[in-house]
Amino acid sequence: MSDTYLVQTPAQPGIPPGGTDCATLVRLATLGAVVGGSLAAAANLQRVQSGEVTAAAAFGETGKTAVTAAVATAIGGAAASGIAEQGLLRLGVMFAAGTLALYGLQRWADARTDPDE
Repeated sequence: MSDTYLVQTPAQPGIPPGGTDCATLVRLATLGAVVGGSLAAAANLQRVQSGEVTAAAAFGETGKTAVTAAVATAIGGAAASGIAEQGLLRLGVMFAAGTLALYGLQRWADARTDPDE
């Protein structure tokens, strides 16, 4: 029996060694959810302790913020990957696109829950 079938084939061109673009965006979204959710949880914990909101309302707000942060981070990552491979330009584009996405998503969510707008 020959061992030639054990020869590894080279990586496909265009696919980064860290995984596919989709897998990278999922990792970025997960990171965004963890960071955004952690910040929201800390802020909402203080609000619960001071009696401003109930624990259930704080939990819902934390979840909403985590999902919004995940989407904004993925959008920022997608925009940045189209601009530059690495460096400050990529970071700047990711920051700007993520900020705009987060702002837009928050405005949209607020408009849906506020009957005056």
